[in-house]
Amino acid sequence: MKTVFSSTEEQEQEIASLVSRFYESVFPKYFTESEILHFREIGVLEPNQSSVTYLATLRDAFQVMTCLQVLMSILEKQKRVMEPKSEELFQHNITLLNECGIFFPFYYDHFSSINLEANNDMQMMDIQVANQYLV
Repeated sequence: MKTVFSSTEEQEQEIASLVSRFYESVFPKYFTESEILHFREIGVLEPNQSSVTYLATLRDAFQVMTCLQVLMSILEKQKRVMEPKSEELFQHNITLLNECGIFFPFYYDHFSSINLEANNDMQMMDIQVANQYLV
């Protein structure tokens, strides 16, 4: 018989927060709005349909949180050409996410070019409004 600890509500909230950050700040750098909507429809970064247990253990929850944080840090610090070590680490974390039952159907190549159109839209969102009537 094996004893395991279940994931905590705080861990699940943190995972939900990380997934939101992916959709709000990471994906828009690389994909169009319609592609991101499609990702939501097909369940990217959600548990696989075939996965019976989602984050059932403390270990799984920590694994998912760590993988999401590593992927984000790699993508946020990415230069034009990715170092081989970073690419290996990226792929390793995708594999771990999929083993934990989180649907992440991407490879590094999907993030190889920044979406300039989406990047301009994100810059426009950061501008402070000078007059409330313009909103």
